[in-house]
Formats: sequence, C-alpha cells, structure tokens
Amino acid sequence: MLPIIGIAVCGIADGRQFVSQPYIHAIECSGGFPVILPCTDAIANPDALNFCDGFLFCGGDDITPLLLEEEPSPYSGTTDLKTDIFHLSLMKAALDSGKPVLAICRGMQVLNVAMGGSIYQDASLYPDTHIAHMQHSQTRSDPSHKVIFQENSMLYNIFGKCTYTNSYHHQYIKQPARNLRPTGRTSDQVIEALESSIHPFAIGLQWHPECMYDTCADMRALFCHFIKTADHFMF
Repeated sequence: MLPIIGIAVCGIADGRQFVSQPYIHAIECSGGFPVILPCTDAIANPDALNFCDGFLFCGGDDITPLLLEEEPSPYSGTTDLKTDIFHLSLMKAALDSGKPVLAICRGMQVLNVAMGGSIYQDASLYPDTHIAHMQHSQTRSDPSHKVIFQENSMLYNIFGKCTYTNSYHHQYIKQPARNLRPTGRTSDQVIEALESSIHPFAIGLQWHPECMYDTCADMRALFCHFIKTADHFMF
C-alpha cells in the first residue's frame, strides 16, 4: 500500500473546489497516494483523519485579516473566510494527529497562524529593504532567489547549506509561533522556511517546490523525504 496524503483543497472558485495539478503530481511521483480534503462546515478532528498518513497544505489566497486580529491593509489580496476557517481547523487537527505536515506558501502562513504566530499582510509592511519575492517569469518552475538553511535542521539535511527556489508571495512571516523555528531565509532575512520543535515532521516552505518537481532534484528529494516519513505512519 502507498501512504495516503491528504491534500487540503487550495480554494473555491465558481462553485468548484480545486487543487492545482502540480501538488497531485509531486505526491504521486514521490510514491504517495493523493486524496483531496474538501472544505466543509464541519470542524476537522484527528479521528476523522485517521485514513491519512500525512498532510499537504497548498498555496492560495491571503488569510482574512480578521483572523489575524488586524484591520485589513490596503494591499491585502483576495480572501475567503470559509476556506480560512477550514484550513486553520484542519491544520490544528493534522498537527494533533502527530503525522507529517508539509505546508507550502499560504500553507506555511496557515501553519504559523494556527500555532499562534503572525504575518505581514503585504511586503510593503516589511521593515527592511528586500529583494523581489513575487517573480514574473514565464514558467513557475524557474528559480528566482537563494534560500539559506540553518544547520541542524531537517531542511539542511535535505538541501544542504542552500538551494535556489521560485517565489510567488507578497505576505511574509512576521512573528514565528513559539514552537516554530525559522530554518530558511533569503539574503534580506525574509523567513522562507519554518520547522516545528514539538512535532516530528511539520515543515513550512514559502516557495512552491511542487512547481519545480520535474526540473529540480532538490525538490524531488524534499517530497520523497516527506512521503518516506508518512510511510512510517501506515498501519
């Protein structure tokens, strides 16, 4: 049997819930079996998710500022309160299950907020000068900037000192949650990766490794490590 990876739906558009194909492709090609977890009104709980061996949270729209206990910035993007509430509930249930969690782009922001951290609603609110974190390349697999990893971290063990990533975000981590430690940063010190200090495998990434899966061995190694870890949770 293949480890089952529950993929939280990316969002809702035109009456349809969706997950972008690259996430499914990366899980399948790494040896996992992807299952889409749709947005529902029910509050997620670990018992209802026992069939999953790991969880993937995708990129998507901004988190509703109300849930951050903030007034909306003029630069905030599209939000969906129902999806936000579902993702935060699902994230807490996934973490409570103790099973591997890989959170990508918006997913990393959901991870941080669910555990008590905060985010900058827009790059313009980041206090220091910074490089461009929203690339405009023709292909989403194109690398944009370097991410440097902290030694003695899971990501350092996977990537080594650094790797080049793509970049499609206008929101940054502000205050990491107490039990999340920054393990990857860009040259302007924007946090690009978080790892839980109390969970065996809960990693947040600000870039989109799924889009680089076919072109970058580093990203394939990341997904393979995630799936191998999930494999240990199979009954």
